[in-house]
Amino acid sequence: MVSTDTLSSARPGRLVRSIRDRPLLSFFLLAFAPAWAYELVGILVLRLPLVPWMFAAPFLGPFLAAVVVTAATDGRAGVQALLGDLLRFHAGLRWYLLVMIGVPALLMVCVLPLPGAVAAFRPTPGALGGYAAGFIAVLLVGGPLGEEPGWRCFATPRLQARYGPALGTFLLGLLWGLWHLPLFLIEGYNHAGAHLTGLIVPYLVFLVFTIVVSYLFTWLYNNTGGSGPLAILLHTFFNASLLPVLFPGFDDSLTYELVQDIAFAILACALLLATRGRLSHQSPLTGKAGRHTIGAQQ
Repeated sequence: MVSTDTLSSARPGRLVRSIRDRPLLSFFLLAFAPAWAYELVGILVLRLPLVPWMFAAPFLGPFLAAVVVTAATDGRAGVQALLGDLLRFHAGLRWYLLVMIGVPALLMVCVLPLPGAVAAFRPTPGALGGYAAGFIAVLLVGGPLGEEPGWRCFATPRLQARYGPALGTFLLGLLWGLWHLPLFLIEGYNHAGAHLTGLIVPYLVFLVFTIVVSYLFTWLYNNTGGSGPLAILLHTFFNASLLPVLFPGFDDSLTYELVQDIAFAILACALLLATRGRLSHQSPLTGKAGRHTIGAQQ
């Protein structure tokens, strides 16, 4: 078995040298290619349903890409540091409260402008058990656990170091949204229709969302020393809706997602203004980000 140290040996092969020279490009190529191939074969050839087969895509994509590129650039120590981010729980209680209470509250406030929402507000404690089970399932196999080690733990510090927090976050949000594109070929995924015309608008609404919420992710990342668990938790709260608990019978809709785009765009602007565009980022190579010395410089 080849260890990760082999990838960072003194005489690396051409592929390893190429990854070392272009770690960000290599990461995104490896994040997209296997996941897109897997999804397109499953959707267009095998015509598989979304659940349960799609759970593997995040692990074949951003998770595996982050591990491979980190192994090539930083060796075993880098991989251990990357995976160690997933156990970085000591971020301060206020950040957990922000993610677990503040973000779900804002998402539910976004429901209120919709017709009939106020009348539909009927908290149902009996639905909490089902929500908790669904939340755990989403966390483990619904995307957050496989995606966040790549998007946040690997890509965020490097994109900030190269392009700055504001532009780096925009690029990450754009690519994060683009990574999901094949899934919109599945009718019903995030309101996608059966034909191209029914795909474009839902996808653009989704793409705007991944861009604007990325500023919250980056700001949270910079204030918590790169906490992987908080990024995963935040991602899960975006994917696991509280509508069945607080607004039973009130279905998610494209209009609701459009309101979310507006709300989180306002929040993104507020964070950029409050931090003067830095999103609490201190310097390219300090603290946790500084451990990824090779990748962060590229």
